Amino acid sequence: MDTPDTVLLFDIDGTLTDPREPLVRTMSDALGNLSVPFHVAAGSNMDLVEPQFLELLYEHGFRKDFHAFVNNGSTHYFCPFSDSYKLELVEAFDFEKHLGTDDFNWLMSELAAAMELPEFALGEGVQVMGDQVKSRGSMVNFSPSGRPAAGVLSEEALANRKAFVAFDKANLYRAKLVDFLKSKVARLIDEKDLKIMLGGETSFDIVIDGQDKTASVRWCLERGFKNIVFVGDALFPGGNDSVITDWISKWSGEGTCPVEAIQVDGWKDTLCKLEARGWLPK
Repeated sequence: MDTPDTVLLFDIDGTLTDPREPLVRTMSDALGNLSVPFHVAAGSNMDLVEPQFLELLYEHGFRKDFHAFVNNGSTHYFCPFSDSYKLELVEAFDFEKHLGTDDFNWLMSELAAAMELPEFALGEGVQVMGDQVKSRGSMVNFSPSGRPAAGVLSEEALANRKAFVAFDKANLYRAKLVDFLKSKVARLIDEKDLKIMLGGETSFDIVIDGQDKTASVRWCLERGFKNIVFVGDALFPGGNDSVITDWISKWSGEGTCPVEAIQVDGWKDTLCKLEARGWLPK
């Protein structure tokens, strides 16, 4: 079968769903009605992506095959939903192996040490709930206020999340913490291609350059797609989708870059932009 000219790549959280909220039927129906194929590239790990998006997509009646790049794009699954709900692991990058045990442990110690500094104390009314560090195999996610276990958040956890989001926006807390950590682990950035960037509303992602959402772009190029359109809510500098715009800006291949990035503000905005481009019936 011939490869279509255009493919869409979607971020999930904040793009196809509200932040940390489940996929709604309106969006899953829209994905089923797209006139072009799509794949997803999510910042979260499969423990979060499954209940938030994949399981609901299938339950809502979606019956097509697609690929999911999770863990900020560094872990690749094939999702053949045509006959049944299946997830098949294609490839997974090993973050700790890449760094080496000593450097990985040093990175963890620097994260812990930063949180002990007075300038990175959490704001009034914000507490640590759950684990701050989540090693996801192919990347590390760090949430200063902690990340409760996957599933429905309690009212207390939701309130704590909202308090941290407000504190972060008012004080640029995560941005300052990321800048500080970049200076502390500069050696790993230079020697091991480490990258630290904001993820979602409460955390930041620590990845290896190239083992990120650009992996989904490279995979699509290898499959022969001529036009690749990435849709995400965090294309701003430092956001975990910004690797896409960076990749576009550094394009050195023949002709114009085949990749385009579309910034959205939530799933309803995503629907509007898909309709405007003619990929969805109005």
